Amino acid sequence: MKTKSLLPLLLFACALTVHAQANSLRAGDTLPTLVLKDQHDKPAIVPADLRQVIFAADNGGAGLVTGWLDAQPKDWLQQTKRIYLADIHKMPGLITRMFALPKLREKPYQIVLGREEADLTMLPRKKDCVTLLPVNAGKIGEAAFVCDASALQAALK
Repeated sequence: MKTKSLLPLLLFACALTVHAQANSLRAGDTLPTLVLKDQHDKPAIVPADLRQVIFAADNGGAGLVTGWLDAQPKDWLQQTKRIYLADIHKMPGLITRMFALPKLREKPYQIVLGREEADLTMLPRKKDCVTLLPVNAGKIGEAAFVCDASALQAALK
């Protein structure tokens, strides 16, 4: 019984490994199935009609995104068919549990968390920037990187 429940996770890990070995996702690639949890430890919901992935690979990018999202209506991500992914795998476990997660749980919007190195390695990234990945019918478009608040404001309107 336990083996059957682990099979989807193993297949997902294999798919991520293949993507990681091929570097990052490129325009035209199919968005991989992400089996991740949010800041409340609930399974992340990725809408079938997803339009964009907002990805923060580090603290610099995360600060830009949360600063911007905090000023939006709490259902803005759902209404605009977007998800926010944050890579927290490098954060020490104690810091994650004691400080980061309690702060993230105060946010009224869903933050999908990559807690393991393999979770989001296939996503393109640039230090201290936010990666914006357009999605159309499950296919990834050309990644854009925004590195300051005004560029993020313009890109997310």
